[in-house]
This record gives sequence, C-alpha cells and structure tokens, in this order.
Amino acid sequence: MNLLRNLVFYFIFYSWTVFFFLIFSPVKLFPKKFLLFLSNLWTSKVIKITQKILKIDYELIGIKNIPKNTSFLITSNHQSAWETFFLSFFFKGSIFILKEELKRIPLMSLYFKELGFIFINRNSGFKSIKNIISSIKELEKKGVRKFIIFPEGTRIPVNTRGQINPGVFAIHKILKIPVLPIKHNSGRYWKNKRFIKEPGKIRVEFYPVIKNTSNKKLFMKKIEKIFY
Repeated sequence: MNLLRNLVFYFIFYSWTVFFFLIFSPVKLFPKKFLLFLSNLWTSKVIKITQKILKIDYELIGIKNIPKNTSFLITSNHQSAWETFFLSFFFKGSIFILKEELKRIPLMSLYFKELGFIFINRNSGFKSIKNIISSIKELEKKGVRKFIIFPEGTRIPVNTRGQINPGVFAIHKILKIPVLPIKHNSGRYWKNKRFIKEPGKIRVEFYPVIKNTSNKKLFMKKIEKIFY
C-alpha cells in the first residue's frame, strides 16, 4: 500500500511540477506580486499532496516564538527536501539563502532569481558573506522581512551531527538581525535520496529568538544545542 502511495505521489508531483513551470516559464514577464502568488501556490500544493497521498503530516510547537513586525533570519536544520517546501509555504514571501549550485536547476532557477533568492559561493569566504549582507539590506528596503538559511549547508541524516557554518553568526552580528531557530525531524519520514517515504507526523519546533549575541562561541553553541 505504501509503495502504491509513493508511486501515485511521484506521478502527481512531477506532472504538476513540469506542467506548472512550463506554463509559467516566462517569469520575466510577471510582476513580483504574481510571482509570489505562483510560488505559494506550488509549495502549498506540494504540502497538500504530501499530506493526502503520502500521509506525511506535521505538528507545530512554539509558534508564539515567531517574531512579529520585524525582520528575522530563519535558521533551520536540514534533513530532506520537505522543509524547503514547508518553510516557503509557511513563511510566505520569505527569501532563501541557498548554495550557488541550485542556480543550475532548469526553470526553477529562473524563479529563484526573479524572487530575489540569495546565493552563497562557499569557496568565496567573507566575500560571499558581504554579498548576503548587502542583498538582505536591499531586500529589507523593499519590504522583505523573512530570510531562510540552512546553516549546515547540506542535508544531514537523522541522528547524525553536522557542522554549523559560522557565516550565520556573521549575518546575525553585522545586521543585528534576530535569529529564529527551527528544528524538525522530517528525515524520519521524507527519507533523503530514498524512493519510499514513510507516513508519519513531522515535528516542527520554533525556539526562542536569539537576539544581540556578539559572542560567536555562545551563538554557535545555542544553535548546535537546538539542532543536535
């Protein structure tokens, strides 16, 4: 039964994705507001079919910790593709800070660019951080308030310890931007690089915001303690 659910899911997911991005491929012709609508539409449908077909649901803990009326940096652990869809769906209008390799994804990369996503060149060191800082400042002037980063830099298997990139601290310190740490266990059900996904309920926990922390060691320990 689970195999059948997965087959149906993949058929609908890829059919919907290819159809969607082909129909709306001339992204440069669309106003930003319409692009945001399209982005929300696509991710919401992915989350919906994940719930209905794969039977992967989610529960939210600590929603009261989400900041209001201010810019903030969403810092999440990374176990699968699920949280990419979910965070975009949940934090509508948010901007991802992504590794540069994702620029190569056909069609979707056009959306990333037009939506204003920020890309990290992991070989450029502080130069890349400076680009992120200036990009966030410009986007804030345009009214963007929510930014998303996966500081582990790659997907980490369940019960495995990754490495937190210190760039997240540099962004926090230089911009004085509050950090909202998020921990989830999506990898238990949406198994990375596995064809078969397992039914279950993903736990998504929002932790208290980290503010005005100038001590790098303390900041990194806080994130590590939450993630691991």
